[in-house]
Amino acid sequence: MLALEFTFPAGRYHANPWGRNVNEGEAEWPPSPYRLARALIDIQKRRFPDWEQARIESVLQGLSGKPFYLLPQATTAHIRTYQSSNEKDVTKKQLIFDSFVALDKGDSLYMAFENSMQEQHLVDLGTLLEELNYLGRSESWVKVNIRDNVPSFSWDCLPSDSAGQSSVYEDEKIACVLPRSEYESLPVSSDLSWFEAICLSTRDLLNQGWAHPPALEWIDYSRKKSRLNRTIPSRAGFESRREYRLFKYEIHSRVRPMVQESIHFAERIRLKLMGIHRKIQGDDPGLVSSKFSGKSADGSPLEGHGHAFFLPLDEDHDGRIDSLVITAREPFDSSELMALDRLRSIWQSNGKPDASLILSSMREQPNFKLSRTWVSATPFVTTRHHRKGRGSYLDWLTQEILLECEYHGLPEPASVNWIQWTITGPKPLRWMEFARGKRDERPFRGHGCIIHFNTAVPGPFALGARCHFGLGLFQPVE
Repeated sequence: MLALEFTFPAGRYHANPWGRNVNEGEAEWPPSPYRLARALIDIQKRRFPDWEQARIESVLQGLSGKPFYLLPQATTAHIRTYQSSNEKDVTKKQLIFDSFVALDKGDSLYMAFENSMQEQHLVDLGTLLEELNYLGRSESWVKVNIRDNVPSFSWDCLPSDSAGQSSVYEDEKIACVLPRSEYESLPVSSDLSWFEAICLSTRDLLNQGWAHPPALEWIDYSRKKSRLNRTIPSRAGFESRREYRLFKYEIHSRVRPMVQESIHFAERIRLKLMGIHRKIQGDDPGLVSSKFSGKSADGSPLEGHGHAFFLPLDEDHDGRIDSLVITAREPFDSSELMALDRLRSIWQSNGKPDASLILSSMREQPNFKLSRTWVSATPFVTTRHHRKGRGSYLDWLTQEILLECEYHGLPEPASVNWIQWTITGPKPLRWMEFARGKRDERPFRGHGCIIHFNTAVPGPFALGARCHFGLGLFQPVE
């Protein structure tokens, strides 16, 4: 078996199925072998022009036929942009749909072929894959590695003739590379070699009158419905069969919010989500979820950290928020799931454009990273006050960290080292540069530290006052 592992560092895959116009808004998923084959030919022509044709043909033969797929959870989305029509009237714009598939940046997709390849051909394939930076449109960053096997043989997408009839599947057509032996049995093979047929450009196809590329074979596939478009069904009679505790969204905007605005961004998300949930509940304020509001029916704050955390994250460390995690200790109920599914955008202040929220994953249990060392990404604040007799100020702060770790079910840290500014972004930021309180609050005094545990703990996690709004956020030290 030949197995390829795909990861998408940007958390997005931008591509349209072969023959579909970009403005149809149709996203290809999973990636087709035919697209991969043509991408590798392009790399060979540009990076390794001295290769003999037989060498690249041997690689392509390994990618022909019908692959099987293991798919991560993903959802379709699109961005609408108005682009210039190249006319004198600058106000005349053309609406363009950029459809794509959003997924968790840490998830992998596996494409497995039943073909076997000689060692030298595998080396050649690996050489080409090392040069493959994107697949589909240029913003669709990708890394592809050869694997000896796959994590599971419970395929999420497979040829329909191998899947059988089941309600868990939906139909999909995937562009595959017609195996060389089958192509050579066609009449066209006498005029056009298999390799030449794969290389045909759109202009060549039109000029020669082809309806579709002769080396492209459309295969009927069965894809598990649960692996794409994880939307919540209509309200009527809905009961979730799975207990989801974590939702992750990708943030997209021409101007993404700065990490210094984390608490204000999280506060707006919470208010928006409460508003959505209130509408679902018939506009009854008394029925708004306590997980979202953080308050009981009588308006008193909940204790025990059982309500939702709204954690804005800067995963690429560019100083701007690029993803959002909403998680709770107990699973969300059906109405809360509907509200989370309808969370699509959020308003931004100071004239900045709205930010789109693309649901990239929903999980029954958080799949957090494990690490023994964690560093402050946003300031740690506390509502308690240092008093005489409690030791030095830093000793008191360290005790506050130990207490917070205990409150959140974390082991006691082996050491706590205090730092004056961030060390995870593009430039150091002092804690006073962050918003350190909600809109109606006087800012708290902020601090940062590096926490080391004797055993690895999952995260990111947040400690201290306003930890449910992203303050006191700790990220792993890579």
